[in-house]
Amino acid sequence: MKPVSTRSSTQRSSGSEFLETRFGGKVLNVTVTMKPDWLVAEQMMPEGDEVQVAVLQNPFGVTRQLTNLLSGAKSGDSLVIVCSGDKIYRAALKFLGLA
Repeated sequence: MKPVSTRSSTQRSSGSEFLETRFGGKVLNVTVTMKPDWLVAEQMMPEGDEVQVAVLQNPFGVTRQLTNLLSGAKSGDSLVIVCSGDKIYRAALKFLGLA
C-alpha cells in the first residue's frame, strides 16, 4: 500500500502542507510541518478533533515511522507530522505521495 495525498482546500501556511491522504482504504487529514504553531493547528483541526502527532528527526526512519502512523490511524483521523528539517520534510511529503 502506498499513500496518495492531495492538498486540502485549507489555506497553506509557510513550512506546512495540509493534505487529504488515502491509505489502505482510509481517508486521513494530515498536516506536515516544520514550523508548528497555533495558527497551523487551528486551520487544520476543528476544536474537539482527536489528533495523533509524530515527530520525525531521523531521515532514515521516515518510511517506517509514517507507515506505522498511517497503519494505526482510523479513517477520519487527523495526523500532525512535525519534521525537524527540510530534508525530512521533503522525504515525508514524497512518502505521502503528494502529487
